[in-house]
Amino acid sequence: MPDIRVVIADDHHMIRTFLIESLALERGIMVAAAVTNAADAIDATVEHSPDIVLLDINMPGLDCFHAADEIRRINPKTKIIILSGAYDDRYIESALRVDARAYITKAELDPMLHVVNAIKAVSSGKRYFSPTVQDRLSDDRFGSPTPLSEKLSEREVATLTYLAKGYSKKEIANYLHISVKTIEKHTQSIMDKLDIHDRVKLALWYAKNMDETFDN
Repeated sequence: MPDIRVVIADDHHMIRTFLIESLALERGIMVAAAVTNAADAIDATVEHSPDIVLLDINMPGLDCFHAADEIRRINPKTKIIILSGAYDDRYIESALRVDARAYITKAELDPMLHVVNAIKAVSSGKRYFSPTVQDRLSDDRFGSPTPLSEKLSEREVATLTYLAKGYSKKEIANYLHISVKTIEKHTQSIMDKLDIHDRVKLALWYAKNMDETFDN
């Protein structure tokens, strides 16, 4: 059997190094590339056609869930594993929405064991969630819309994320590979759905309802 080819995307040097060194000891797993942001994870997917991309959530620049969408579009056979210290319902819902096949938290007693188990499970067509995440899931949530996703479309969530973090509409358009006019339409739709018509108030709503780490 050929090795499982993995791309690691994590902006923390120590964690990235730990993952590289630990996976190097595992038979049947090969780290094809290790990068520090989601945009580079997309580039690494183009270059290496990995079986799995291991994505941290809170990296600078491009939103990781948008990157997951792009990775799956570029190479539908590539599977996504989320590895993060954040595991609130919004992140789990977003991971399910982009069809991440596994979600591992860094808070587990032995996260590396779960990473290896997840890689093996996902490569064989299964899903894998570490215990902390599994506790927050129920069977009927797989593929089911949540109140947030019913209110905002996936593109609107991505647009709102960048708006709340202070990116200009032109910058957001570049990140999402769509026109500024489309971003303007998304922004107006977001404001209409949330009944918020001010960018500052929109950012405050985002901080309160969607991003626990907004002020960090």
